[in-house]
Amino acid sequence: MTRIAHLSDPHFGTEEPALVAALAACLADLRPDAVVLSGDVTQRALPSQYAAAGRFLAACPGPRLVIPGNHDAPLWNLPLRLFDPWRDWRRGLALPLQAEIVTPDAVIAGINTADPHAWKDGRIREAQLDHLAALFARHGDRRRIVAMHHPPSPPRSEPASLRGAGQAREALVAMGVEMVLSGHLHFTHVAPIPEAPGLLSVQAGTCLSTRRRGDGNAFSLIDLAPGGGASITHFRADTSGRFQPDAVALWSNGPRGWH
Repeated sequence: MTRIAHLSDPHFGTEEPALVAALAACLADLRPDAVVLSGDVTQRALPSQYAAAGRFLAACPGPRLVIPGNHDAPLWNLPLRLFDPWRDWRRGLALPLQAEIVTPDAVIAGINTADPHAWKDGRIREAQLDHLAALFARHGDRRRIVAMHHPPSPPRSEPASLRGAGQAREALVAMGVEMVLSGHLHFTHVAPIPEAPGLLSVQAGTCLSTRRRGDGNAFSLIDLAPGGGASITHFRADTSGRFQPDAVALWSNGPRGWH
């Protein structure tokens, strides 16, 4: 059984200082098989913010999968944003823009949906889908999970933010992907994707930032269960500055999709 800690949107530069060590300690206690951070690692892609993010990641248990969000490309330095938007990502974190973690029963693949040519919306490209298909094909019957910053199907109250989302949903279903981990919207939400009920959308709130949307600072713990189900526990920071389990949901995936 694979255990995944899903974090998102820490926005270093706007982080709650007291929560940084508390989150790392909580993760160490939970002992996940993978820590996934689905984008907006920094607030403005500054070297100092990447340095703070790097210190936090070094304190987290491994292995770790970290992908960019729209805030991780420079906003005000237009030449850098247009011609080398991930320079400071490479220098500050020394991480690839897409990567994967393979466990005995799952493959967790991260792709970069941030589009430096847009302000905040994202884009998923055909080459990325081809990469995912080839990756999953190499790993046989392991369960297939994708992490991206922009949700492929946001809740109906939120505007669409991912160019190419329809094509991506169809391709992910064809690949046998069962779960998409995302962030961007700063609130926790888990539901089957209406257009593809075999895909479970697991959206994390902000784990550390003050830029909350009434949801508090939170992250999710996903335990993949034998037989295709999953247990998802949401952790939230309480008034004492500790992350505590707040809600647990058991999900099953059958012929009609997740329920």
